[in-house]
Amino acid sequence: MMKKTRSGLIAFTVVVTMGFALTPAVAFAAADHRGSAKTTTTHMTIAANQAKSITDASYNGLYKGGDAKEGVLALIKAGAVRINDTQVPTPTSSSTYSADRLDINGGNGLFENADGTWSWTAHITLHGENESYADAALGLVNAITTQKGLSYRLTLKNGVVTAIDESVYDAAFANTVTTGRKYTTITILGEGDGSTNKPNPSTVKFPNVNVTGHPQSQNMVKYWYDAEGWHLERAASREAIVDVDASSTATIPATINGEAITDSQISLQYSEAWNRPSQPIEAMTWLGENHVSVTQWFGSPGITIGFSRDANVKTALKSAISKAEHALDTAAVSAAGDGTDVAAGKMWVTQDYHDIFARAIKDAQAGYADRHATTDEYDGTLYRLAQAYGAPGGGYSKQDNTYFGDEYNGVGFWAFAQAHLGTRSGN
Repeated sequence: MMKKTRSGLIAFTVVVTMGFALTPAVAFAAADHRGSAKTTTTHMTIAANQAKSITDASYNGLYKGGDAKEGVLALIKAGAVRINDTQVPTPTSSSTYSADRLDINGGNGLFENADGTWSWTAHITLHGENESYADAALGLVNAITTQKGLSYRLTLKNGVVTAIDESVYDAAFANTVTTGRKYTTITILGEGDGSTNKPNPSTVKFPNVNVTGHPQSQNMVKYWYDAEGWHLERAASREAIVDVDASSTATIPATINGEAITDSQISLQYSEAWNRPSQPIEAMTWLGENHVSVTQWFGSPGITIGFSRDANVKTALKSAISKAEHALDTAAVSAAGDGTDVAAGKMWVTQDYHDIFARAIKDAQAGYADRHATTDEYDGTLYRLAQAYGAPGGGYSKQDNTYFGDEYNGVGFWAFAQAHLGTRSGN
């Protein structure tokens, strides 16, 4: 949550998954008009599917007045929309900052800016900045009804929505887990929050009565805060083989144990980018690792949270470093900077590209040599090296390139070298 960068909210509680061809007559009981009218109250828990949102036309008939957008805004103003048991605030004219902000799982979900505008964030690809309160509040609520892996519950009276309750969970790779008599404490990151611009609480304490699944160090966990306090749950894990089509330069088709997998649009509030489901697949593909043994972590009912290589991580990192060293030795350096001094048919890079990539390799070697590094840290080292290496199509990950930033338009070393195979710009 917060402004931009790598934040995200995720949720897994799902009861009903549907394509939303619903009409109120099918989904909800009507009032009994024999004699005096009766009020019929019904509930639905709905899994977001990335295609439909709470403001789509298919929902209009469920809201008072027949308009979903206006209906949701009216419910917010009436205090009938809650996220993790916290009411989405209705601001007063005198409110500033903390009085009407909405914090979710220890981070901002909806907050007022110094200039009186509002901002919200629900996922790395879904965020609003400097909006009116109505637009920001609606954007946050709407985002949770769109993103796969999230869920929400509607309360209806006589087929009309009267309340919305949304579930938002976060996930993290637990570097350490300490269990005491009353509390379980996890260390999420030993550094600042890499996904937002706020300080990261590197440790969180969970009452043992709210801890399930016996999470251990190096496990992926999901957690949330509601009216009952902090909750912690170990994510499910299973061994898997990731196969990717390394020939693709756009989307990267991949399977896990022979079944197709796609980016589930779940990013991690307190984990770095390399545990976002699609990121390690991309990194492995760029480095030619197209048949990799991993541990797949997922939340009920099977939404992938991320991957880790566990015992295989150092072997994978060593292989990646060897390939990076070979790439560095293979590409010539053009002192002229345009390839005019390089033999035809030879890949070349500028001196700057060479030096930056050499530094990336040196950093990866240091990460590999750290005997005290966690699985998550080894994964991060490999991911950063993959960013510096570059994607086959010349692009790079959805996150900022650690080594090759805006100065080089985010294109990694090997992607740049391949693009200049046989190019002699000055001839």
